[in-house]
Amino acid sequence: MTDKVLFTQDQDKIAWLTLNRPEIHNALDNDMIQKILDCLKILHEDTSLRALVISGNGENFCSGDDLHWMKESSQVSESENVAEANLFSYMFYSLDRVPLPVITYVHGTVKGGGIGFLACSDIVVSEAKVLFGFPEVKLGLIPAMISPYVLRSTYPGSIERYLLTGEAFDALTALRVGLVHEIVKGDSKEKALEPLLRCILTAGPEALRQMKKIFFQLKPEITEKIRQLTVESIAHLHRSVEGQQGVKAFLENKSPSWIPERYR
Repeated sequence: MTDKVLFTQDQDKIAWLTLNRPEIHNALDNDMIQKILDCLKILHEDTSLRALVISGNGENFCSGDDLHWMKESSQVSESENVAEANLFSYMFYSLDRVPLPVITYVHGTVKGGGIGFLACSDIVVSEAKVLFGFPEVKLGLIPAMISPYVLRSTYPGSIERYLLTGEAFDALTALRVGLVHEIVKGDSKEKALEPLLRCILTAGPEALRQMKKIFFQLKPEITEKIRQLTVESIAHLHRSVEGQQGVKAFLENKSPSWIPERYR
C-alpha cells in the first residue's frame, strides 16, 4: 500500500506535503488525517524549516471527504463519531497555526474539506481551470470543520452563497472571493512556485516566523467554543437520517427524498 500522504524536505529546507490518494482524487479519511497531523507536528517543532508547500498527486487536488469513510462513520457510536470529527477539526486548527509560511498549490477539482487547506494557508496558487465547491449540503451535511477558516479567509459576504447552494465555481471566482491569491496558466507546479519560494528563501527565517506570530494575534481567533460547535454539528449530521440518506443516495447514484421530482 502506498503512503496516503508524502512528506519530504528539500535542500533549502522547504517542506513538501503531498496528498497521495490519486485513485480516489485525494479524498480524506481518518488515516490520512492522522498522517497529516503527524507531519504538522514536525512543522511546529523543527525550527530549521523555511516554508510548507501543500499539493496533491493525480488529476485533482482533493475531492473532500472519502464518502465511504463518511458512511462508516455514521454507523459508529456517538463518542467515536465525535472523536473522528475532533481529529478532523484539529488538523485544520494545527495547519492554521503552522509557524512558517504555508503555500498551497491546487489543480483539477477542490471540494469540501479540500478547501480547508486553502483557507488555512498564507498563499494559494491555482491552475486556471480548477473547479471549487462545497457539495456537502447536497448530501444533507455541511462543511462544518472548515467553515470558520473559509469565512475568515474570504471577503465578507462573498462565500456564503456557495456554502449554502453547493454549486461549483471557477478559479476566477475563487480569486474574487479571496480563496485564491494567484492563477497560473501552463506552467509546471515547480515553475509556478519558484518566484514565491525565491522570495521566501531570501527573507529572514526568524523575521517570517515573527510575522506569523503577529498574524496569529491579529486574525480573528478560531476559539475552542467555535471548534467544538463545528465538531458537534457534523457529528450530529453524520448520524442523522438526512445525512445517512444523502451519503447513501450519492454512493448509489440516486436522489435523496428531499429533492423535488422535477429536479431529479
